[in-house]
Amino acid sequence: MIDERLFQDAKFYDKLIGLFMTADECDECEKVFNELSNLPIFGRFYTKQINLNEYPEYLSRFNTYYVPSFVILSPEANLLGIIQSSDAKFIEDKTREIVEAYLKGYNGEKLKDYIPTPEEPVKQEIIYEVIGDILNGIPADHRAIQLYRFIEKLDEKYKSGEKEIKPLTPEAKFLINGDELQPSPYAQNIAFSVEAGKENGKVLFELIKEGSVFRSKKMENKGLLIDEASVGNALLTEYERTEDQEFLSKALEIHQYIKQNLTHEKGFKDSPPKDRLTQVTFLEPLANAEVSIFLARLYAITGEQNYVEEARKAINCAYAGSRDLKVLARIAISLIKIEDLVKTSNKGPYTDIRLEFVKNLECRYKRGDKCYEKLEDIQFII
Repeated sequence: MIDERLFQDAKFYDKLIGLFMTADECDECEKVFNELSNLPIFGRFYTKQINLNEYPEYLSRFNTYYVPSFVILSPEANLLGIIQSSDAKFIEDKTREIVEAYLKGYNGEKLKDYIPTPEEPVKQEIIYEVIGDILNGIPADHRAIQLYRFIEKLDEKYKSGEKEIKPLTPEAKFLINGDELQPSPYAQNIAFSVEAGKENGKVLFELIKEGSVFRSKKMENKGLLIDEASVGNALLTEYERTEDQEFLSKALEIHQYIKQNLTHEKGFKDSPPKDRLTQVTFLEPLANAEVSIFLARLYAITGEQNYVEEARKAINCAYAGSRDLKVLARIAISLIKIEDLVKTSNKGPYTDIRLEFVKNLECRYKRGDKCYEKLEDIQFII
């Protein structure tokens, strides 16, 4: 969070604001920052380090994926420039150019809202696109792998393709290669460990405060849509595994937080407005895609139709914003859960992504109004 006082002081003292973007995995960032801090030109700045692992909402607004990066803002929070380099001398030279331009009257660019016009996807087309991307060698995360494994069980022609999957993330490597999951302080990673059965779901409770999920065990940042959705999904998985009502109650608290703080008419905001920068509306596609799964599952478990409407809003927002494999895989999973839902009285976890647990269901499997004894008897057509 960037305190409003920083902008007020910058305006009063006629200084600029420099945000030094770093990350956990950036070994050289601290050294570069210290070198810059000793340069005379940086006397014109109020500088602040921002860890993009902890504060990814700033990464989205500046569209910078390189660390270290030096973001220069005016006292009015206009973007004057972004310098992406680990060379302190290069950063110094570019900073001087930006400062000179500012002194000559350049006021920078106002950060713009990102609100894509909703677009409705077709489930079959999305599934084929995801499968095609995976088989064409595009690295897959855990959601893409979950979808692929569901499809290959239904169609044997895809079984030989699994050995070609390139895992993108540690979670994907765990699913494909059996790599050990490393301890992480971040909510998303902890949530996956819970879903994978590697941690007790109650470890998530310490990250939740009145439905707002902390980004990490640092307890600094909270309320990001991607964390709300990831932890919400893990809680639902643990509820289906244990039937412990406390997990469902916590998931419903998360939904209530999302509804009250992150809802937008065309999707869901990535972050609550905490400062001038996060007041810029950003409907981040991946987070909307992940929350669509959470909402679709809430619909399946509770039977409340409003969750479907919210899920479809998130789906259409995500699809309009990105055709990235990670986004499309989540959209496909959510659409399958909505359109091909199979309710079950069997406890989880499930490899078939159609399945969701419904307490006191009168039969083993239920699709629509019809009961089945065997899941194999319920046809799925791509």
